[in-house]
Amino acid sequence: MSEMIPFPSSLWAQALVILGLLVVTKLISDVFFSRLRIIPGPILAKITDFWRAFHTYGGHIDVKNLQLHRKYGTAVQVGPSCVSISDPNLIRTIYSTRNPWKKALTCPNHVKSDMYRPNDVLLEGHRMSNLFNTQDEDWHNQNIRPIRGLWTMTKVLEYEPLIDKTLNKFVDKLALRFVDGDSAGNICPADEWIGFFAWDVTANYSFGRHYGFIDQEKDVDNLITDSTAGLKYFAPVSQIPWIDNLLDKNPIERIGPKPTLTGVLYAFKVVAEYQAQLAEKNISPGTVDHTLDKYVQLKETYPDMVDDNQIVNWLMLSILAGGDTSSATMRATVYYLAKTPAAMAKLAAELKVAGISAPAPWKEIRDLPYLDAVIREALRVNPGIAMIFERVVPEGGFTLHDGRYLPAGTKAGINPFVTNRDFGVFGNDADDFNPDRWLQGKDEIPENFEVRLRRMKDTVDLSFGGGGRVCMGRYLAMLEIKKLIATLYSSFDIQLVDPKHEWNYQTAWFVYQYDMPMIIRRR
Repeated sequence: MSEMIPFPSSLWAQALVILGLLVVTKLISDVFFSRLRIIPGPILAKITDFWRAFHTYGGHIDVKNLQLHRKYGTAVQVGPSCVSISDPNLIRTIYSTRNPWKKALTCPNHVKSDMYRPNDVLLEGHRMSNLFNTQDEDWHNQNIRPIRGLWTMTKVLEYEPLIDKTLNKFVDKLALRFVDGDSAGNICPADEWIGFFAWDVTANYSFGRHYGFIDQEKDVDNLITDSTAGLKYFAPVSQIPWIDNLLDKNPIERIGPKPTLTGVLYAFKVVAEYQAQLAEKNISPGTVDHTLDKYVQLKETYPDMVDDNQIVNWLMLSILAGGDTSSATMRATVYYLAKTPAAMAKLAAELKVAGISAPAPWKEIRDLPYLDAVIREALRVNPGIAMIFERVVPEGGFTLHDGRYLPAGTKAGINPFVTNRDFGVFGNDADDFNPDRWLQGKDEIPENFEVRLRRMKDTVDLSFGGGGRVCMGRYLAMLEIKKLIATLYSSFDIQLVDPKHEWNYQTAWFVYQYDMPMIIRRR
């Protein structure tokens, strides 16, 4: 008969054994006795959030989420208390405007999960939230109310002259550097230059001046690099948000990038300079059409609420993210057109027939069906944000369509990259770039097309967020993107140096695309 293994006599050894037993017990409990055990998913994901943080850090959590859903179905456990959902029919349920999922008894006004907290700024020992990341729905509604009306399509069209100014500068610089004279045939790193345009145009309509990326042909003061570094920190850390308290929010020694704080300080600087111009009567409120001026005018309408701090809170969203979101769709459009010559030829033909002026005016391009189809398709296959928009299951829990139950307090949400490739909504070629899917089929009756188009739009629109948290700047983003693409392809032929070349990209909340060497020629 075998002898029993003696229990260690050392106090430290005993403590380690007990700790090991507790860990094993916890792991067994998480896998076999969790209230989410009915939801399939990777074993490691059921045990620890470090699984999804690891895959997010790798830059392709979008692809991983898609692979898991195609393996396991519409609900996948991606963390000990987190479920990824891929059913497009649940978009309006989870991100409803009227009855959004809320957090439970202790925080009834919280909609978003803790994943957004690492995006706070630590300023003089105090955490500073913003309209994007705040969990407090009441605070969000109160602070967005004064500016919501400034972001309708009618109002953002007031920025068109500022966009045109940047667009003219951009096209002239492209022609000088890559198209005309001795520069003909020079290889254009399109990913970089599209970023320069997106950031400069954002600065111009935000506070009436460019950062200088286009003029200086470089990342001025590393603004783009620092912003990207901030999101590359936020993305994995948001999957285990408590660790942010030990890193970026560490009161003793901060560990991590500081672009968010840099953006806040830059916003304070811009506001102070503009206030000085007003005080010196160099300009008058209402005589310019940039965002900062519109915000300053709100001081008279909401004197008890709007001060310089409030204006900074609003303005920093444009400074920190305005260029990243639109540039992702711009790059995707240029890349996929280069990879799909038939689509580029069809777009160029539509623009030629329309006789587009330069730079392309909104009134001439807003109703062009193929231009709209191309941009919607680029947004679909490579959305600007490609991570799960987490929410919290409300009190009482939620029952999925197949009868499976998600307990209250479960973090759950949808990754637009996954629903944008849903075979039921987009067909068997959902993984392919095919702008024609947005047009009425030859034998398709109008009623069926309208139903199909509406479902596709409702699904892809999640790329801009959902419900009361939908991106305010979505109309402005589409205005920028459509004007850029129409202007470029009415004048230029833009091709990859090697048609077989594949780009690289990294998902870090926003999608950052790289390695797009292009040859640009006049048509």
